[in-house]
Amino acid sequence: MGERASEMLASGEEAVFDRRHSLWEIWRNFLAGIAGVVALVLLLTRFKPGPSSVPGETNWGYIALIGLMALLSVFFFALRPLLRQRGQPDKKYFLPATGALLTLGGWSALMWFRNSRGFAELWTLVAWAVFAVVMVGWLLLPLLRWYFTHFILTDRKLILSSGVLNKQFKVIPLDQVNDISGSQNVWERIFNYGDLVIESAGEFGQQPFTNIGNPREVRALILERRNAFLQRRAAGAPTASPPTVVGLPLTTEGAVREASAAMDLELVEGLRKLDELRRSGALTEEEFQRAKKELLEKLEGQ
Repeated sequence: MGERASEMLASGEEAVFDRRHSLWEIWRNFLAGIAGVVALVLLLTRFKPGPSSVPGETNWGYIALIGLMALLSVFFFALRPLLRQRGQPDKKYFLPATGALLTLGGWSALMWFRNSRGFAELWTLVAWAVFAVVMVGWLLLPLLRWYFTHFILTDRKLILSSGVLNKQFKVIPLDQVNDISGSQNVWERIFNYGDLVIESAGEFGQQPFTNIGNPREVRALILERRNAFLQRRAAGAPTASPPTVVGLPLTTEGAVREASAAMDLELVEGLRKLDELRRSGALTEEEFQRAKKELLEKLEGQ
């Protein structure tokens, strides 16, 4: 296990695995970055903008490369962020919309000034600035995010650790895991990675874990560890009734463990049945959330 996993374990806790995102996701960025570098080299040499040496001649190579770069930019900075949010309850549209607007503005400016002599003199500076954006945005940052992102499963909880400078953590106890759904597009199926969405009880709700290698195997392993965790908690509680004094049960440690285990099992079973009703259409999303809240309040009040 990696150092990151060992730092986040409690006393006696066992790490099952410590994984990063699939490397195929990073290679897509590298391929796009290399293609961008090749396009910039062509735009600095053979298809450089400026007045045509032959009056009336159109620099179709420049137009085609600028259009291709605009399409790639729209895909990576607008469409792809939206696709990565599929299945998430709270979608964020600011960054995709900003990426699309900046791409449209940049493409329009490059097309409008393509025959300008003054723009041709500044083109080298513009091209190097775009080169820096490509290197940082498509190569360096994805590599750093991949290196500093850890998806950790222990015998007690799930942990997602991310962030290069500012660290973020998501921790879900295994007894709070209700269900796990997954998705894979064509590319992800070819290279055997995909996204998992953990549906959990209480404040956690739905938590996405993206670009996980072998998602079916990981899903099965998480559910297996969750069931083992619940069984250990249930088996650790005494089966005999606690002694009573003046008609009231004593609050012994064993009685507390037994009550806690029973409540956990009841909660998981209740949430599972509610989720089945929601999936079948018998409950709307609003009715499901209201029923889940009532179940949690009922169990907390016991």
